[in-house]
Amino acid sequence: MAQISMVRKSQLEGAMRLDAEYYQPKYLEIARILKQQPKVANVGSLCKLIYRYPSFYNLVYQDHGVLVLKGEDIDAQGVIDNTKADHISRETSESFPKTILKKYDLIISVRGYVGKTGLVDSEYEGAIISPNLIRLEVDSSKISPVYLWVFLNSRYGNLQIARAKMQTSQETIVSSDIKNMLVPLPSLSFQTEIENIVEIATKQGFQSKSLYLQAEQLLLDEIGFKDLDLSHQLCWTVPFKKTKEAGRLDAEHFQPKYEHALSLLGQSGLQVKDIAKVSKDPFKARAGQPFNYIEIGNVHSNGLADSEKVLGEAAPSRATWAVHTNDVITSTVRPIRRLSALIEEEQEGYVCSSGFVVFQATGIQPEVFLVFLRLPIVCEILDLKTKASMYPAISTDDLLELPVAMPPKRVSEQIVQLIGDGHRAWRKSRRLLEEAKSKVENLIEGKA
Repeated sequence: MAQISMVRKSQLEGAMRLDAEYYQPKYLEIARILKQQPKVANVGSLCKLIYRYPSFYNLVYQDHGVLVLKGEDIDAQGVIDNTKADHISRETSESFPKTILKKYDLIISVRGYVGKTGLVDSEYEGAIISPNLIRLEVDSSKISPVYLWVFLNSRYGNLQIARAKMQTSQETIVSSDIKNMLVPLPSLSFQTEIENIVEIATKQGFQSKSLYLQAEQLLLDEIGFKDLDLSHQLCWTVPFKKTKEAGRLDAEHFQPKYEHALSLLGQSGLQVKDIAKVSKDPFKARAGQPFNYIEIGNVHSNGLADSEKVLGEAAPSRATWAVHTNDVITSTVRPIRRLSALIEEEQEGYVCSSGFVVFQATGIQPEVFLVFLRLPIVCEILDLKTKASMYPAISTDDLLELPVAMPPKRVSEQIVQLIGDGHRAWRKSRRLLEEAKSKVENLIEGKA
């Protein structure tokens, strides 16, 4: 049902916005509730700096250097995850000192993944922001940066951010609208309580990453990569016959390290098609029936994926495949980014993008298959087989023909245990972050 609200000219807010979307009843109600809080301030008064990278500057990305965080590196709960992050040279980053992040800064995506808000921890201190992010240097003498981050990711923060979006050819948010967002200022003891919950959640998140890395190293050592020289050689020669057989002339394709790696992987005599099959369970969206959608941006560095609730009538055209417990999904686009994830029991029946290939592991534990697909050297090999330049993608056939190293049962069981423990830690972290948001929302609503 359509809703109508009327406002006086004197009530126009911010930069005199006249778009009707800005004055929807739900936004006016949120503003009313926040203004009634015992103590409230706007974001601009709580931060020493609110800065956006000059959008005219063209960044040149590289494999190593200073980390560049983008909107896609902030997940649905506001946690920064560098699975897909790029780098620039240190010299370039030092040319824009206001972009260099400090611990407890907040970053807000203002274009592309609009509205995502992340908290910078020690892992990302020293990184810089892309032109699509705004950096908030929070004045900790006025407010806890952790509490502010939780608030901005709560219902009351999300709705203010949604209200600030400008509906142009591409959604965007301007700095002035962020500065005008209202924030309740509860007691210091309450802010400390939120900090304590987030601290435990953060530790659980780190533990999840650590356990995954242990599983990865275990598999690498077992395959034989521990003592293998995988350095990038500057010079090498290849017979013309070999280039003709491969149908490639680019030098990178014939790096000696890839030949060594493929030799090790091929010792089992097995390929992906021998231990997993492609699952194609088609999904058809229906109006009025919401579903949980997993897209490439939802994949995390620990081999798990978030999802977003989508209305059937608003289903993306790429919402193609239904997934099931213990499926392993892997992105065909830019495989170098290691975007593979294991579908958990609670994600049974979710839907994933057509940018993924969905596998059912038949001759290998799905946890081991997941770790194998995400091994850095394996992803480099897959990346060599991509076609096109704008969105380099690998074919399903090339994935199925990838040689697979099979660890012994003892090692496989250890990997399964590590991945399981890591996923449990990750879920605990998510529950705690939800608890922190609920506490903030309940306080605002007088339910605390």
